[in-house]
Amino acid sequence: MINDDTLIKIERLRGHKHTWPEQVIKMKNRMISMKLGFPGIGNDHLSLVEYKDIKKDDVFIYDPYVELGDGIGDEAPVMFRDLGDGTCYIEGIGCGVDSIRDPFRNKIRWMDVIEKPNLPENFLVFRVDVRPTLNGGPGYYYFFKAYRDGRL
Repeated sequence: MINDDTLIKIERLRGHKHTWPEQVIKMKNRMISMKLGFPGIGNDHLSLVEYKDIKKDDVFIYDPYVELGDGIGDEAPVMFRDLGDGTCYIEGIGCGVDSIRDPFRNKIRWMDVIEKPNLPENFLVFRVDVRPTLNGGPGYYYFFKAYRDGRL
């Protein structure tokens, strides 16, 4: 679960001893934008972890702008499922223009299996902790009902 205390702790541990209030506000604003592309997924369904902590079968959201906080950029956040052999399954694509990475929407699509992103080990990603069933549960709407490509 991600709350203000979690964000404060992470920002202070990452070296923002005096500027953490501004960083937390920027990160919260970015999280609001990021979650628009994943309807039904909320703060209580996510954990903010370092990339090195992602294990096989974990579902995680890679948002390139989460640490910048500004949200100024072109890439849409992507939800992956780690398959454990250096590949990932695309669970969904969030809101964004994506005009530089995939302008014609043919490089990455929902359900594609691609190479695991090459990110620094300490890069922050959102781990999706919910596992809904066909009968319901937390995150059910996103995983079983929602459209999975929120790009513009």
